[in-house]
Amino acid sequence: MNNQRHDDSKKVKNIAAVLYLLVLTFLVGGSYLHQQRADADQVLTTTAVQP
Repeated sequence: MNNQRHDDSKKVKNIAAVLYLLVLTFLVGGSYLHQQRADADQVLTTTAVQP
């Protein structure tokens, strides 16, 4: 009985770790893509203003 609880808690911890990594990847990836888009927009704005 105790062994099953240990296995269940280990499974829950592994699932939580995977979900945490997915959320972290989503946030970091979104920030990176947002920064890339902002940089590209800045370059387009700068080149469009100059004659």
